[in-house]
Amino acid sequence: MSAPSSHASENQGSIWSLLNVLIAVAVGGFAFFWASAFLIGGFAESAGLRDEAAAEKAAAPAPAAAAATPAAAPAPAAVAEITIKPDTANPLAYDTKEFKVKSGQKVKLTFNNVHPAVPQPHNIVIGAAGAKDKLMSLAMQAAMAPDGMAKGFIPEAPEVLFHTKLLQPGQSETLEFTAPAAGDYPYLCTFPGHGAIMNGVMKVE
Repeated sequence: MSAPSSHASENQGSIWSLLNVLIAVAVGGFAFFWASAFLIGGFAESAGLRDEAAAEKAAAPAPAAAAATPAAAPAPAAVAEITIKPDTANPLAYDTKEFKVKSGQKVKLTFNNVHPAVPQPHNIVIGAAGAKDKLMSLAMQAAMAPDGMAKGFIPEAPEVLFHTKLLQPGQSETLEFTAPAAGDYPYLCTFPGHGAIMNGVMKVE
């Protein structure tokens, strides 16, 4: 009676052995699956990062080969040379009613008081920007001042920037100055009665 029991026990042991093998295979397969997934995911992520880094590198602007050479400073403007005379057609007017210069430019303004038919004393007085009316008023005051003639009818005021002396017929004088800030600067002759017609504008750009 003991032989069948031993045989059954052996059968049960082999079944459990087989189940253990199957469970071990299943657990091993499961572990292998997740390990593979983990490794493949890691490789894929690494490859993706490499691809992103390559894309960023490709999109990044190329570094400048060399710093650009700074532009050379613009050459200073040539000296502006202007000559003004009494107008041939109207001796109580200037032949130049307007001239243009650049701010900061050197200016050589020559007034030749030469008229072939009607010689008169004249000057050129350049006033502050936009101060034509004030300059006319100052010229009238200088004309009425007791020492007006002695001073050549040149007003003494901050609005007067540059001026020649009162030039007799045939005389000449050159003013040299640096053009001020941009604006319209009136000029006129301050000899009594002349400024109403004998005037002009220096346009500084």
